[in-house]
Amino acid sequence: MGGNFVVKAQPYYPPLDAVCFHKSPEDFKQVVRSNAQMMFQGAQQMAYVPPPASNGDARPVVPCVRLGAMMEAAMKEKGNTVDESFKTTLEGVVKTFQEEGVYVFLDMHQDACATTNGGEGYPWWVTADFQTRAGCKLEQCCCCCCFSRWCCECWPDSCRSPYITTPTYPLQPFFCLCNCAARLCNLDIETYDQDPVPWEPYSVGSEGNPAWMNVGNASMRRNNADSRWSRLLTTAQVQNTAKRIYASKHNDADREIFFDPFVSLVKYLCSVWEKYDNVIAVELMNEPPVAGLPNIFYVLTLWAKILQFQADVMAELEKDAAVPKCPIAIANWTSTVENESFFIKLLTCLPCSGTPREAKKIFDSFAGQNRLILSFHFYSPPATGSFEEVIQLAKKNAIKLGGIPIYLSEYFENGAQLMADKLAVAVDQGANAVTYWQYVDRDYTKQDGWYIYPEEVRALGGVVSNGGIINTPGWDVYKLTVADGTFWGAYITGAGGGRMNVLELVPATSSDAAKGITKASAGDKGVGDFLANLPVPWPKGFTSLHHGLKCDPNSDDSPNKTAREAKNV
Repeated sequence: MGGNFVVKAQPYYPPLDAVCFHKSPEDFKQVVRSNAQMMFQGAQQMAYVPPPASNGDARPVVPCVRLGAMMEAAMKEKGNTVDESFKTTLEGVVKTFQEEGVYVFLDMHQDACATTNGGEGYPWWVTADFQTRAGCKLEQCCCCCCFSRWCCECWPDSCRSPYITTPTYPLQPFFCLCNCAARLCNLDIETYDQDPVPWEPYSVGSEGNPAWMNVGNASMRRNNADSRWSRLLTTAQVQNTAKRIYASKHNDADREIFFDPFVSLVKYLCSVWEKYDNVIAVELMNEPPVAGLPNIFYVLTLWAKILQFQADVMAELEKDAAVPKCPIAIANWTSTVENESFFIKLLTCLPCSGTPREAKKIFDSFAGQNRLILSFHFYSPPATGSFEEVIQLAKKNAIKLGGIPIYLSEYFENGAQLMADKLAVAVDQGANAVTYWQYVDRDYTKQDGWYIYPEEVRALGGVVSNGGIINTPGWDVYKLTVADGTFWGAYITGAGGGRMNVLELVPATSSDAAKGITKASAGDKGVGDFLANLPVPWPKGFTSLHHGLKCDPNSDDSPNKTAREAKNV
């Protein structure tokens, strides 16, 4: 049991020598070490006792974290080499957790692909290279390969498919969906009215580091804020990029720019597993996005495409005898499981949409070596069932894959006690491991996420609200820290809502948790077990293409409340 530990921008991890105090000004401790100690103590103090193992033996609770290991952090420069400073920092964090008794899942995290379209995870130089080889816009809605080449040199660049965001290629909904129509289903893109050229700052080819576009471009911040970021997932940039990534092994140029570097990073992370006995597995993908829209024929094969990509990576690991036999966690579209919703049933019902035969061979091989884990998330949307129902579906999916363990690697509740309650429910329902979204040392950051603002910015009310409203006075100061590279972390793509001191709150039984969940949401103990198993309602206006919230837009303890109030005034 534990939480995610993912910093979505530089420095990607709290510095090992960073200190803060948690109980009194005299109680200064190193941040990572003190966090690890609190996790271990929380696991020791919790009242919960897991169900016994299948042979009747008692099972202890061990604390764990899902630690971000992003490709953009590991490979700042184009090529197959993992940055030495990244290795030093990552292994220092892993070793600290090891020394304090905390286990680690290494998570190759990404949300919405890359910084060049407002997300994070994959390096900007990947999408920049894709753009140099972009075909005609018509390739986005046609299966014909004729449009995948650029033959009309007399046509303007704006006629090419967009992979990056620039003034020439503005961030936009997927091809054929105009912004005014997208607004009807909450998928529209907005810009910051104080920027004369909204998509220029930090774009590829302009001044500024494109790796910081997701943080330093105000129009991006309008769209990647916690309550709005899922509309990035349906942009043309993400639809085109993800499609190329899933097939990257099978295109020579894409293999060189993305697939081979990705595999190199996986191999290094496998070596970290071998070196540190508290590392459990390497997770290849976090919430793989939908791809290929508006080409519905491609979308109907999406489930198979994502599985095949992960199998392609695992096949490369098997070819190299020097790679340690590290367990691998796999996931599918937005980390869902089969039959979780009608949309997912549609993605998995056709013969072309199941697990590809070659991928199944690879999965069976890893499962036979006890090296395969099914990672999944619970958010509404995309789920239409209850928390408990999704876990049961994950167990059924795992049986198809050879009876492998299941890992609930993300879910969100608005409050530490609710997060703790769900930990107990998940384990009682059969999850082998579970981590909430997300663990944050709020004493250190002074925020509810892994991002730190200068005192002056905090005094002005922060930078951006959950709903993407830019607080101009705060922004005008904050953007200077991006320009000089001193910004710390980022409040983007669901980075808020974090909690600490959760493990010690886990109740003695999941029935106690059900009552607590219901009391918090309904205020009536008499219907506890019934309401706790009901599906979670979707936010108003959300669709299957949206991502469930990782924050409460109206939360009183939101660090951006002052920014919202300032905007309202």
